[in-house]
Amino acid sequence: MSLFALPPHEGAQWVRRARPVLGTLVDIGVPVGSEVALHAAFEIMQQVQQRMSVFEAGSDLSRSHAAAVGEPVVVHPWTADVLQFAQTLQAQSDGLFDVALGSGSWQLDWQDAQPCLIRHQASTSLDLGGLAKGWAVDKAVEAALGQGAAAVWVNAGGDLRAHGLTLPLVLRDELGGGVRPWAELQDGAMATSDFRAGARSHLSGQGAALHVSVLAPRCAWADALTKVIAQCRTLDHGLAHDLLQHYQAQAWVHEPS
Repeated sequence: MSLFALPPHEGAQWVRRARPVLGTLVDIGVPVGSEVALHAAFEIMQQVQQRMSVFEAGSDLSRSHAAAVGEPVVVHPWTADVLQFAQTLQAQSDGLFDVALGSGSWQLDWQDAQPCLIRHQASTSLDLGGLAKGWAVDKAVEAALGQGAAAVWVNAGGDLRAHGLTLPLVLRDELGGGVRPWAELQDGAMATSDFRAGARSHLSGQGAALHVSVLAPRCAWADALTKVIAQCRTLDHGLAHDLLQHYQAQAWVHEPS
């Protein structure tokens, strides 16, 4: 089940555009008169794709995969920021979060003040996927606000952040079809991932075949936490509880409709 944002219902006039970026359809809305901010937000999404997508031949990840084992590959500071968060959450989650999907180990290092990605095995293959998408959503929102937009929403295939408005949300069932009203989002981020058999999302570990939504201050946090929460047996205590508290987040496990 994935998240889908309906247009805001507060009576304001909005400019809304959708473009294919980062393997999904990215939907961005800003108030009328903020078209420069809209362009800036999409430009951020495109830059993240060029730097972090495994499907871009010249991206940081593709260059690392093509390099020899142990060879440091200089990466963009944005990529380093995402990789650093991935390392942190992997340690915090006892390995449940893994952008290498169990393929092997890697390291983020600094050489001559430049961030470098090093793969330690030939099998190591990184995919920042949803994490990069969530990070791009956060960066796009910041870019739009920096260009003077009073409000903005960015929805990248279920990775969603809104600022300055209340956004009604519905849930779309990837397996059974159809949508249903669910919640409203105001000045925050939400990510929903469906890990049931037949859905598009996949886990590196032994997942519980769940579809999960996480609310957090930042979209990158929300997206990454869906992967961890889906592998935890309960939200009430232990690892899931500690991580949700640390990232000021809330989680929901959706029952089949």
